[in-house]
Amino acid sequence: MNKIAEFFDTLADRWDELCTHDPEKLNHILQNTGLRKGLRILDVGCGTGVLESYLLPYSPQRIVGVDISPGMIEKARSKYATPVVDFRCADVLDLQGESFDYIIAYSVFPHFPEPEKLISHLAGLLTAGGELVICHSESRHKINGHHDKHAGKLSEGLPPVEELAGMLSPFFTVNKAEDNERLYMISATRKQTL
Repeated sequence: MNKIAEFFDTLADRWDELCTHDPEKLNHILQNTGLRKGLRILDVGCGTGVLESYLLPYSPQRIVGVDISPGMIEKARSKYATPVVDFRCADVLDLQGESFDYIIAYSVFPHFPEPEKLISHLAGLLTAGGELVICHSESRHKINGHHDKHAGKLSEGLPPVEELAGMLSPFFTVNKAEDNERLYMISATRKQTL
């Protein structure tokens, strides 16, 4: 198991008490994307399944939640008893041969040491015209400050959205971006041809 998986595994049992997620901000993020009924959704770094309660009201065709921490996945599976949600303990970079309409990476992007590799891989998992959302319900400044104190060796830091938009540009067209004192989010549509 790698260091990131080990770190989150040790916190899995208390994660939902340690981390709070502002429903108003999460709803704001989702409402400012193309999320709609009937989509095949990939939740990258799903942790304990925080997002699923926000995604299920959109009546998705299915949600695949992927996380490298066995403890986080076990906790997520204990919360949801629906065939619509499939939680998997895996590295998203190992996911092959599947296709999604909507991919969301909530509170996880800084933990990928090679962001360009992640973006390229996620583009390959999305249908043409599909949407990628990278977001946090806190500001970039707050996220980076927290990671500097608690997870410095496990986090690359969250770049300004303009920098992230540049990383996305070979594969995506950016729809919306927010990088302010409330939250961080970027929504982008996969180009027709890669």
